[in-house]
Parts: sequence; C-alpha cells; structure tokens
Amino acid sequence: MHLRERLLRFMQGRNGVDELSRFCNGAGLALILLALVFTIISSGFAGRSDTAALVFRILYWVTYACGIGLFVYSLFRSFSRSVYKRQAENTRFLYRKNQIRRKWEGLKERWRNRKTHRYIRCPKCHQQLRVPRNKGKIRVTCAKCGEKFIIQS
Repeated sequence: MHLRERLLRFMQGRNGVDELSRFCNGAGLALILLALVFTIISSGFAGRSDTAALVFRILYWVTYACGIGLFVYSLFRSFSRSVYKRQAENTRFLYRKNQIRRKWEGLKERWRNRKTHRYIRCPKCHQQLRVPRNKGKIRVTCAKCGEKFIIQS
C-alpha cells in the first residue's frame, strides 16, 4: 500500500484540517516569529541592562510556549475523532470571524462615505441609519421600528 492510501485510511473518521486549525497554525507561527524578535531584542540589551534582557527573555519563553501550544492544539484538532465537537468549535470560530469581518466592512464603508453621508442611531431601537450630509433639518424614518424624528444633517 502506498503512503497516500495509508494516510487516507488513518484519517478516516477524524476531523482533519479546518478553518480553526489553519488559524491556529498561522497564529502559532506568528507567535514563534515574535519570540525570535524578542530574542534579538534581548541580545541587544546584553551587558547594558540585565532587567530589560530578563524581561525580553521571559517574553520570549511565553510567546514561544504559546506558539508551540497553538501548533499542538491544531494537531489535536486535526487528529481528533470527536468530529461533532470539533465541527461545533469550528462553527463558533467562523461565526465570530464573520462578526469581526462584517464590523470591519461596515467601518470601511463609513469611512468611504464620510464626506457624503452621516451615520446616526434611532432613538427608539438604536438601529444605525445613514442620512445625507448638508441637507439642513430633515425628517428621518427608521426602517426597523418606523420611528420618525427630525435631525440636523
């Protein structure tokens, strides 16, 4: 039997690599690279400031341990036979990731429209509304609750 077939047989019934595992791998790699930066910084303090060198050495070990921990967690997730639990974890991760992405896209949209529109909140339901700038006093109707109010745009 070829190695690929053995690997496929071994991975049957296991979770495999998913989005959360990839994120853990990337975050682990970033932490290990940050640990290397702390090592370089601590070697720059050698002989001048023992306290600063010690602080950066501690930061090195903490970030390095966290990076290795994320790699180990990613391997655990990939080889886990509790597929239902791992899929639930991945679903929660994707939900939170999409929340952050939507928030970021909204902020980018507000930044692009900052010269032509103003964003306000409905006083009743707190829904965010977009109104045109420089139109004087305008009457706004909330699309969510139907509340009508007057604002200075």
